[in-house]
Amino acid sequence: VAKILDSINSPADLKKIPKSDLQKLAAEIRDELVSTVDSIGGGGHLASNLGVVELTLALHRQFDSPIDKILWDVSHQVYVHKMLTGRKDKMNTIRQYKGLSGFADRNE
Repeated sequence: VAKILDSINSPADLKKIPKSDLQKLAAEIRDELVSTVDSIGGGGHLASNLGVVELTLALHRQFDSPIDKILWDVSHQVYVHKMLTGRKDKMNTIRQYKGLSGFADRNE
């Protein structure tokens, strides 16, 4: 069974997802977050990211990222943002040497 998350590589892709599929997508993102943090030895920012799934989906559906800038009050809430902006395939490298940062990083 194909995942909705697998079809998203940018906020533009997210905007194509029907509203009726957003709850399923949120569940897929949560599953991916748990799996990712578990795969790196539990050293990630799991709770803060689980808490912003719907918020991140709403922001990316409403605004035009990357033209519209999103500023997070706490930088370690960006895992979902990274997943929705073309970096989900690198999530298993988060907080690893030469991997994705566990925080917001303009160089990524």
